[in-house]
Amino acid sequence: MAPRLGLFLIWAGAPVFLQLHPVNGERPCPRHADLQCPPCAFPFTYRRKIYYKCTSVNSEREWCSLDEDYVGRWKICRKGDYAKCVFPFIYGNKSYQTCTKTGSVTKRYWCSLSPNFDEDRAWKYC
Repeated sequence: MAPRLGLFLIWAGAPVFLQLHPVNGERPCPRHADLQCPPCAFPFTYRRKIYYKCTSVNSEREWCSLDEDYVGRWKICRKGDYAKCVFPFIYGNKSYQTCTKTGSVTKRYWCSLSPNFDEDRAWKYC
């Protein structure tokens, strides 16, 4: 089953909103119950692509897989679910132990989401 898909249909002139249910085991994680929900599995593979952070692919909201290889178990991302920086990481054939401004057009600190930014190009602002 694909992550929480929304499909807007026009049938007999009346709008109908069809939404598939999330798959977190058997039901969605309760609100404000982060400890009861399994953690996101970063990185994870979905349809032969590797994701290092939450994605909105095939969904209206950002989600993550609960398994390294997506097998239908996922959840909507919450504040604590976003991918963590990986240290040390390689950027420009140099090792970084902390966030860096190097290479940032906006001069903001950033970090890699994988051990080798040069290969994976996965990053986020610190």
